[in-house]
Amino acid sequence: MPFFSIVMPAYNRADLIGRAIRSCIAQDFADFEIVITDDGSADGTAGVVESIRDSRIRLVRHARNRGRCPSRNTAMRVARGAWFV
Repeated sequence: MPFFSIVMPAYNRADLIGRAIRSCIAQDFADFEIVITDDGSADGTAGVVESIRDSRIRLVRHARNRGRCPSRNTAMRVARGAWFV
């Protein structure tokens, strides 16, 4: 189990999601996972996430856009960390 889970809801953020993920991965502390909920994006957000190869990244998809809170809750349900950020 990772020490903490970075919970990242995303909707149509293909242009920014890679930068956000790389920023997390670049940290010195490595005992974490990144749980991203693609909230029904239509711009290739999930493809960008899948192109970044790191075993700490987990992608969950919503078939349709449900909003920020449901997306955050979905990620938190599958997160394994002791803490959420």
